[in-house]
Amino acid sequence: MKRIIYIVIAALVLTLVPASYANAQWEYKGEYLEGLAVVMDSNKKFGFIDKDGKVVIPCQWKIAMDFSEGLAPVLDANSKWGYIDKTGKLVIPCQWELTMGFKEGLAFVQDANNKFGYIDKTGKVVIPCQWERASHFHEGLAPVLDANSKWGYIDKTGKIVQ
Repeated sequence: MKRIIYIVIAALVLTLVPASYANAQWEYKGEYLEGLAVVMDSNKKFGFIDKDGKVVIPCQWKIAMDFSEGLAPVLDANSKWGYIDKTGKLVIPCQWELTMGFKEGLAFVQDANNKFGYIDKTGKVVIPCQWERASHFHEGLAPVLDANSKWGYIDKTGKIVQ
């Protein structure tokens, strides 16, 4: 009987040790969004794990941000931003100076001339990079700063509405 208890305890310990080790192996672990969490390994590279702690996207990125609307911004070794899907496939090439996650189907991006515009989920520029600053769309509008340091709002066609 004691032997069975020891076997059960040993089995429990063996199941718990890998789980706690998986949590201890990350220098950084973010919150789970869209089923995945950003992690940083000891080499200071970023990737993603699922809720079971399994590495889904290997730690190969200089920076990775949370998934939003199925895509995550990543920074490559050349310090350019692009987007990956949940399989880790680079679906929007790393060519942007700055970007953030998608909101309402669009993401703002900064080009090499330090101007902001918006892309869709295919990477197509839908609002040209012409703004000094930009932010996410909310309820169909996004705040932008023009060359005269005036803030306004644009709609999803790029038309100034306010």
